[in-house]
Amino acid sequence: MKNDPAPERGTAHAGASAPAATAPPDPRRWWVLGVISLAQFVIAIDSSVVNVMGPELKDAIGLSTTGLQWVMNIYVLLFGGLLLLGGRLADVLGRRLVFLAGLVLFTLASLGAGLADSEGTLLTARALQGIGAAALSPASLSILVTTFPDTKERAKAFGVWGAVIGIGASTGTILGGAIANVDWRWAFWINVPVGLLVGAAALALIKAPRPSGERPAKDLAGAVTATGGLLLLVYAIVTSGDHGWTDWRTLGAFAAAAALLVAFVVVEGRSKAPLVPLRLFRSRSVAAGGLGEFLTAAIMMPIFFLLPLWMQGVLGYSPLRTGLAYLPVSIALMVLAPLASTLIGRTGPRNMYLAGTVALAGCVVMLIGLPVHTGYWSFLLPATTLFGVGLVFCLIPTPVVGTSEATEEDAGTTSALLNASTQIGAAFGIAVAVTVLNHKTASEAAHGVAPDVALVNGLQSAFAVLLVFLALSVLTGLLGFRRGPLAAAGTQGTPAAEEATAAPAVQSPAQTVG
Repeated sequence: MKNDPAPERGTAHAGASAPAATAPPDPRRWWVLGVISLAQFVIAIDSSVVNVMGPELKDAIGLSTTGLQWVMNIYVLLFGGLLLLGGRLADVLGRRLVFLAGLVLFTLASLGAGLADSEGTLLTARALQGIGAAALSPASLSILVTTFPDTKERAKAFGVWGAVIGIGASTGTILGGAIANVDWRWAFWINVPVGLLVGAAALALIKAPRPSGERPAKDLAGAVTATGGLLLLVYAIVTSGDHGWTDWRTLGAFAAAAALLVAFVVVEGRSKAPLVPLRLFRSRSVAAGGLGEFLTAAIMMPIFFLLPLWMQGVLGYSPLRTGLAYLPVSIALMVLAPLASTLIGRTGPRNMYLAGTVALAGCVVMLIGLPVHTGYWSFLLPATTLFGVGLVFCLIPTPVVGTSEATEEDAGTTSALLNASTQIGAAFGIAVAVTVLNHKTASEAAHGVAPDVALVNGLQSAFAVLLVFLALSVLTGLLGFRRGPLAAAGTQGTPAAEEATAAPAVQSPAQTVG
């Protein structure tokens, strides 16, 4: 490809000592951002689109209650469990190749999910969607990191990226509610034309060639232990609601996951070409960004998951009305994201992240006082507006911080770590909240409390648990996110720049980064 920007370097060249030549910005970069954002939008939608479609799926294909849970769980399980492998493949095989491969699999699986006529067929299609997303998502984020070497431009790109994740999650609920009134199959079929459009645009615009030079040695042991450990970890979390946190199956899965992840660390310390270089875990930026992603998802997804139970089960909302109740979230994200991506360069990621945490805390405090009967304008509108504002200011700075030290050689792996943090955080937050909900609701019902009141009391307790994640989120912002505005491009290596949590230009590993 003659018009390509500087080719990606293979992992084998990570120790190169010569600085990378400064290449002019890719004139296609904003179009590339649009393509990968659309891909991420579809992935985010499919994480929440089934939230309000339960009755329709049960009636259409005889889906059991357990099967309905696994329509979501199997997607989250494989998406979260395979992310590290997907990110490493993007670094070794090439971001464009892995992006396209993941897109093809995700699109075909979406077609299969829409054609499903049995529980087994639907679950298989959802599993394949999760595998495709595990390749597509880290490849997308690593393409963003390497396409925008300029600090300020990358901050704007991450503003779009963060908004897309939040809008996708809220739109998934709206879309699920709207489609449930027509035909549930279109919730999956809509991905097919979008996938074809994204694929054609990616072929035309994304020109990152496959890495050249000697291929690094395969880290088979690292791939097996990391993938197995993450799969078991996510499995233990998502099934804890069925078996209980102290059940032998849950504890056994956690123990096996811990053993495999410890083995993974040992293997990576000895590997010549590790799946995940251990230095990434020692990076302050990766640790802070990953923890920020985990905690934001652990707060965000329970709210998306639990509020429809109240709206439909207590207030009697239809699926469509339930979805439309989330409109303020999408509007807040669309309106504030451009402002936030500019503001982050002046105030710094820490201030923005803490402001977002405060807004989310306001939303959670309102939900802890969830009433049995209320109006949309007096309660849901202000609560969902605070929710949307909080998501904007938390979702934008976390990837900026997490990828601030990423190089071309490890952009995919770093992106996968952040994505894995998001998926595991979402699964963990929902599992904890649902466990508290079920326990409290059952206890209230046993004491003769009316079903509506018992459900509301259970939801109040479940939302109260989110205060723990909010407190940890404040600590993460204060201790993990560095102070100061984003460093201007070209100032890396100066004392002032080192104090800023910027998204620095992608440089040679030999150069000072961050």
